[in-house]
Amino acid sequence: MKIAAISSILLLALIVRAFLYYQNQPQFFEGQEIDIAIILNSEPKIFSNRQVLSANLGLNRLTIITSFLPQYHYQDKLRISGKLESRVLKNGSKLFILYFPKIDKGNQNAILKSVTQLREKFIDLFNHTLPLNYSSLLLGITFGIKGKMTEEFLNNLRITGVLHVIAASGMNVTLFGGFITAVFGFFLKRQIALFLSIFGILFYVVLAGFEASIIRAAIMGILVFSSQILGRQRLSVYGLILAGYLMIFVNPNTIFDIGFQLSFFATAGLLYIRPIFYSSEILKKILDTSIVGGDIATTISAQIATLPILLANFGIYSIWSVVVNALVLWTVPILMIIGGIGGALGLFSDFTGRIFIFLSFPLIFYFEKIINLFSNFGGLLKIESLSWQAVIGYYLLLGILIYKNLKNFKI
Repeated sequence: MKIAAISSILLLALIVRAFLYYQNQPQFFEGQEIDIAIILNSEPKIFSNRQVLSANLGLNRLTIITSFLPQYHYQDKLRISGKLESRVLKNGSKLFILYFPKIDKGNQNAILKSVTQLREKFIDLFNHTLPLNYSSLLLGITFGIKGKMTEEFLNNLRITGVLHVIAASGMNVTLFGGFITAVFGFFLKRQIALFLSIFGILFYVVLAGFEASIIRAAIMGILVFSSQILGRQRLSVYGLILAGYLMIFVNPNTIFDIGFQLSFFATAGLLYIRPIFYSSEILKKILDTSIVGGDIATTISAQIATLPILLANFGIYSIWSVVVNALVLWTVPILMIIGGIGGALGLFSDFTGRIFIFLSFPLIFYFEKIINLFSNFGGLLKIESLSWQAVIGYYLLLGILIYKNLKNFKI
């Protein structure tokens, strides 16, 4: 009864919050003169003679096209004024555009400025050590930083279902927080080391960028480390629900963000579907003794949980996705460690950092060849449209199957 009452109160609070949020959203229209302040949450796209910046304008996306100089960067605080133009996208949403508006750059928070300078240092170090696709891949895997890639390689990652590896995720947060705990655990009390790991996670969020997946992962990671400090049992499911709730409460429009949906449901898949693979002693033995068994179980679980979202938004699914993920995911933790240590060494000596980062070359070479090979195999499942009724039906059926298989399993 207590859980039901608390859940009802939280749901009511969320409904009120969403109502007030959408009621108070400003309205924008074609030809309107605007004067807004934004903080860049992603690095601008650089072309030969211009920059393209992205931001949110109320509930709509805003694209700012400006001159090549002066260059702007992630976390810059900008004051922008100009006349809006608009376009309607294929999905029915509206995109507003500002062509060469007036832009004034404000003073950045000292802490954020230090972190963004560090971010630029990492990008420069990796780009001067490895070829373009390789450096961007390692930056994405290690820090969740979206670097420049050739359109062909980016498309191959998308086709083979491996695009998620260049986005900061729960694994990145876990490894990063665990590394900090291990390092400080040598000469500090465990509780102090865990406390410092929380600040490390917050630092990682700023470094990686404020993507839905990394914010959700960070909230869960902080909850996990906090529970360890307090000596409480780790409750991953409640952590996921609380992380999702807080993100939606702060910004109700988050629920429509594809990145948030994929991140939330993929994590739920790992919590609820993956244990099914280990419920059978025979299957558990096969997975535990196989080198890629764990990766296969993880990939299938996440893809079952996110399949309707992928099809509804992208319309394609590769039948080779599970195979490709099984072949490359084992390299990700190793590449994270090499990239992280190489980046840290590069802060003191460019030469030492670059030597260490170059150790990743064989693994990234292997990664690239697998991606490019399977991207030419075809095997794409294409769906023009997927109704909301089909999506709800899929998740209801999946929920029933999970409940029947895991009713005796406690997370």
